[in-house]
Amino acid sequence: MSEKDKSWRIAYINGKFAPWKETDFWRIGIMKKMPVLLSLSIVMLLGIILTIFLK
Repeated sequence: MSEKDKSWRIAYINGKFAPWKETDFWRIGIMKKMPVLLSLSIVMLLGIILTIFLK
């Protein structure tokens, strides 16, 4: 992954808070070619459909 695919967050590591660089989940795989809101909408609709069918 390139450096632009990573984001900073504060993590609790070894008993203290420290900055941690991690990859953004929504920027991995096929999702990196879509806008974030579109990919979140697809995941939400898939969840609703699965909820209805598996209810």
